[in-house]
Amino acid sequence: MKTFFKILVLFAVLTLVACESQRHISVTVVDEYTGQALDSVFVQVMAGKDGNYDKNSDEGYTDEAGIYETYMMIGCTFGCYDIQMTYTKVGYEKLVQLNKTDGTISLKKD
Repeated sequence: MKTFFKILVLFAVLTLVACESQRHISVTVVDEYTGQALDSVFVQVMAGKDGNYDKNSDEGYTDEAGIYETYMMIGCTFGCYDIQMTYTKVGYEKLVQLNKTDGTISLKKD
């Protein structure tokens, strides 16, 4: 009976751990009108569900090529978390997007 219980606990732990996934987030931020890369855009990444995005987060700035890249662990035990991306730069409109974690992001000037 003890062996069965140990196997059951091990299975439960492995199942919960296996439900975590690492997400690669890689975006290039450009000016909507000119298409030129924008450096120093502040990017905030938040993960969660149902409007509560406090489960995991990261933030930083785009480089001179307009690229922001990070890796984030995302829980998927009871359905994967959504990822909210927020982009801010002086002279441009703030942009908030949900679950767009790759590709090109265009910002509009104020």
